[in-house]
Amino acid sequence: MTTTYNSRTHSLAVRETVQIMPAEWRWVIVIATGLILIAFLPLVWMALRGTADWQFMGVLHNYQDGATYIAKMRLGAEGDWLVRFMHTPETHVGAFLQVLYLALGHLANALTLPTIVVFHVARVGASLVMYAALYYLGASIWTRLRSRRLFFLVAVLGSGFGWLLAPLTQITNFPDFSIPEMFPFYSSLMNVHFPLTIALLALLVSIFITGYRPGADVQQAQPTDFRWALIGLFSVLIALLYPQALVPFGAAALLFVLAQWLMTHRLSSRGLLWVGALGLPALPLALYYAFTVTYNPAFNIWNVQNLTPAPPLWVLIAGLGLPLLVALPGIMRAVRRFEADGSRIMLLWLVAMLIALYAPFNTQSRFTVGLMIPIAYFATRALEDFWLPRINRRVRAYTFALLFPLMAISLVFMLFLPMLPVVVGSPQTSVGIFLERDYALTANWLDARTNENHVLLASPAASIWLPAWAGTRVVYGHPFETLDANAKHDRVLAWYNGDCGTLLDDYNVRYVLYGPREREISADAPCLESLRAIYRVGAVTVYAP
Repeated sequence: MTTTYNSRTHSLAVRETVQIMPAEWRWVIVIATGLILIAFLPLVWMALRGTADWQFMGVLHNYQDGATYIAKMRLGAEGDWLVRFMHTPETHVGAFLQVLYLALGHLANALTLPTIVVFHVARVGASLVMYAALYYLGASIWTRLRSRRLFFLVAVLGSGFGWLLAPLTQITNFPDFSIPEMFPFYSSLMNVHFPLTIALLALLVSIFITGYRPGADVQQAQPTDFRWALIGLFSVLIALLYPQALVPFGAAALLFVLAQWLMTHRLSSRGLLWVGALGLPALPLALYYAFTVTYNPAFNIWNVQNLTPAPPLWVLIAGLGLPLLVALPGIMRAVRRFEADGSRIMLLWLVAMLIALYAPFNTQSRFTVGLMIPIAYFATRALEDFWLPRINRRVRAYTFALLFPLMAISLVFMLFLPMLPVVVGSPQTSVGIFLERDYALTANWLDARTNENHVLLASPAASIWLPAWAGTRVVYGHPFETLDANAKHDRVLAWYNGDCGTLLDDYNVRYVLYGPREREISADAPCLESLRAIYRVGAVTVYAP
């Protein structure tokens, strides 16, 4: 370890260290706290500002999935440990999936707190864990403080050129706009399980890097080395949170051990133990998931509908943008040398994610969770070994001052985009994030008179929030979690437009809502003539068959 003394400030500035110094953790806490405050600033502003006629529904980014998380938390608060889809009218057998939100619901019930509050507090905690894990990974790789901080900042702030190309091309599926699990900061805006998964992946790869760095005994498992137990624990947690993440990382770990064997002609017992610890504990859950989506009819339909396709290759490259450009020399060096100092596992992991992304699966983009970690690793290697030696020392500070803001433009854009309609005084253009306040009052009335076995008919815009706010099912509410979603969506629109048919009887609809969102579908809704109005608040009326 080397230190330099600054006579003007009378302080020691550590330049290199094996351990993470307290001053480093203070730096991480300050930066992480700042990032979390920035991430929550639009949400808090929207919640506190309010409008006379519009209700902020509680989730700013990706409100459709956010509404399903709150609905699952509500199930947990009512004592359930099996997920059932509340955005579909059919009753069905539940499954042990997305258990995190059920657990948060149990916690909300124990603390007597609203589920929406617990959801956002959990997001804060998950973000802090993610930022700490990312810095820990950087410290596991580098002893130099500058390298650790470069890695952390690129991993957290890195994003692509979507902000520039999306308006020019009218293409909206650039990864930095549509695949938040790739980007740590972006993932912190979405939910709880994205940042927790990234944190666990960072901790997993740190174990492999420290265990196989030059000079380590990589061939034999040591009796006192219990890191395999941590690998097994992290594997099970990831399988519960985001099972797709284990596929590319598991493939990379297996290829890493095989490459070690081919290059040294000795099979590493430690490597086999670690790969086994990564795969075997999660195997029962993988088999359970496969059985569930195959033989549980509701989850089979959900799995078929749950499409997250990969973007075209050029869109992916553009979506990784400046971090990828900076990382290219580091990636090329890793391909040429294939070193076991961290580059090998990172390169194999990156390649495995890209292969899984374009493999014939229905959830292609979900295999790329944490993709910015290897990109940030290679970008840091390239900055230290290739770019900075070519940049005059006098302008390096200016280079960094320009580099990181450019990397983060898409993140800033996505952070503030959902609140722009309110800023310009048009909350009606953000239906879903906002609903007319009469819907919230109606949901409160329904909450005291319905349960999860009752079915409501309402517009898609209102139905997305009714399971979370009123604890009841809806005919159509979500493109993935409504069974046969397209058919039900069309039947809902047709009913309001006068095709009465047998929809109410088919799904045993208890109440029908008619308000501003339904008037957008039909100005008169002739099928309401055969129903009786039983409750009215403002512009929203509740009918019963």
